[in-house]
Amino acid sequence: MFSTKKLSALAGAVLALTAADAALAGTIVVRSSGPSAASYPVGKSLAAGAKLTLKPGDVITVLDASGTRVLKGPGQVAVTGSGAATGSGLTALLANTGARQSRTGATRSAIGGGPARSPNVWYVDASRGGTQCLADANLTAIWRPDNATEGSATLTRESDGKSAVVDFRAGQSVRAWPVEELPVAEGARFKIALTGAAQSVTVKVAMVNPANADLDGVASALLAKGCNNQMDVLVEGSKQEAGPGLASN
Repeated sequence: MFSTKKLSALAGAVLALTAADAALAGTIVVRSSGPSAASYPVGKSLAAGAKLTLKPGDVITVLDASGTRVLKGPGQVAVTGSGAATGSGLTALLANTGARQSRTGATRSAIGGGPARSPNVWYVDASRGGTQCLADANLTAIWRPDNATEGSATLTRESDGKSAVVDFRAGQSVRAWPVEELPVAEGARFKIALTGAAQSVTVKVAMVNPANADLDGVASALLAKGCNNQMDVLVEGSKQEAGPGLASN
């Protein structure tokens, strides 16, 4: 049985962790270039209502619940957007529903010309290697960019060489990952050989638990684990035009 002192200490620890998770959400820098890049590194949290004084050549991309905005210098530019981003496109982008999103993927990707990037941040892109963040191993899905013809992806676990093949019909972009044959877990590495690809790619799994399911919470989780391919999907899929900046004096 826990003593009152131990329970108090445990409660304090939980509150501290909750506060830390909350601090990750908000407005964060997701891309940064130009003379002021060192002042606004990727992952930096910005206060609500903040204004950035940017120099010529500065391009700072920020993300929060309002979406992704590109801020350019010179001048003083407001960080805050104009309200929470909404819409079916954003819902499809963030939904962690596994292969059940395949209907959306097929609709957005007509036969003969798939989108240049994945329509969902949680899909494993069969054409790109690197760290792959997953929030629920059982909902893992694999996506291919070109669905013009039928094809397949051969998945091989590096630790023991065990393989499984995922088949795609013509016009089909998304399939469930064979989790019973090849379970995914923290640190697992898989080689993916996609039909028609010049070479295979390797992905390394990183399990995440976003502070919330909104843009800012998901982005913070992806940045923390270095899931750069998924950040590209998130940034490009949630862009909105930034309001005009204020000229600096």
